[in-house]
Amino acid sequence: MTIKINVGVNKKIGLPDYGSAGSHCNIEIEADNSILDNADGFLQRVRDAYEVARQSVEEELSYHRPNGNTGQRTSQQRTEPPKPEPSRTEPSRTEPAPQRQEYRQDYRSDNPTGGNRIASPKQQQFIASLVKGIKGLNWKTLDNYCSVQFGKNTSQLTPKEASALIEDLKAAKDGRKEIAA
Repeated sequence: MTIKINVGVNKKIGLPDYGSAGSHCNIEIEADNSILDNADGFLQRVRDAYEVARQSVEEELSYHRPNGNTGQRTSQQRTEPPKPEPSRTEPSRTEPAPQRQEYRQDYRSDNPTGGNRIASPKQQQFIASLVKGIKGLNWKTLDNYCSVQFGKNTSQLTPKEASALIEDLKAAKDGRKEIAA
């Protein structure tokens, strides 16, 4: 008789401009029921599976970290998982995963149209929630403020400009700044 051992690792990281990226890996291993007779052997199998899952999650998140990583793996970036016993698990992936796309075309930093990105949907949603929470502030006033500060209306802001606006709105909400056109 066999048993199934299921382990999983989840992790989420923060990204610039109020973004985030997450990854998870679940591994299911079938083992002979007799593995339960040896507690140390069982625990080692579980630890090995967790380590493989953890490394897989870290590798996936490395594509999204804002450290200049282009998403292309190099030999220095790649870490090798512990070598499992061939008879017990499936062979591990040896080919690098394709580069992940973080945003739709008009939000990506490598946009071939010259980098004329607009604020991400999350930034736009956060701006909207902040506007609702500031008494006396409406969209017309905010658009006038953005026109003076950034030379464009709210819907045309870049991610960097949206981040600056979010900081201004948070300051206004706390009473440290006045948003006026």
